[in-house]
Amino acid sequence: PPPPRSPPRPPTTSPAAPSRAPPARGGGPHDPAPARGGGAAPPGLFSSARDLAVFVQMMLDRGVAGPCQADRVSGLPCHRPRFGPVAIFSPGWVDRMTRRQSDESSRALGWDTPSRRSSAGDYFSSRSFGHTGYTGTSIWVDPTQELAVVLLTNRVNPTRENSGHIPLRRGVHDRVARAIMDTPPGLREPPADPPAQRDTPAPAHPPE
Repeated sequence: PPPPRSPPRPPTTSPAAPSRAPPARGGGPHDPAPARGGGAAPPGLFSSARDLAVFVQMMLDRGVAGPCQADRVSGLPCHRPRFGPVAIFSPGWVDRMTRRQSDESSRALGWDTPSRRSSAGDYFSSRSFGHTGYTGTSIWVDPTQELAVVLLTNRVNPTRENSGHIPLRRGVHDRVARAIMDTPPGLREPPADPPAQRDTPAPAHPPE
């Protein structure tokens, strides 16, 4: 008998909103994924704004996922009830991961920190940390304001040559920060520019 077939990989692009036509199975916007049958590291992880809200709140709480109940009235994202806080990281690890590691770069461990022309805009504090994605997505968290912004976009639709996500990110974060009334933030004091700027597009690859 013929060997059993492997189950198909689930598509990571939606036919209703393809990044390119035709939609590919595997990380559509990232070229290596379709070429390798849908499995490749560059696409990273896929999620929803609801789940990412849980994640950024955990980061704001310095590694602790607080108790929650799946209650429609509260509107809190909670797929499974947690009746007590659950420590995911120790507070020291969160501080270490989100701290700039060198004067030569704005990078932390797996995160970015604000640079002069950061995608976080001009009002997120210097203690902020964030991460961006190739399709224009981003997460920025400001512990001083207990504020987080999750931005999910698809800037490769209809073409990857679209760079409108760069000013869009900055504009969204500035508007959100300036909407805070009780503790209005001031302009972030610009840090010294590191030699390699985060927002400088690499010549062989479009900017994130």
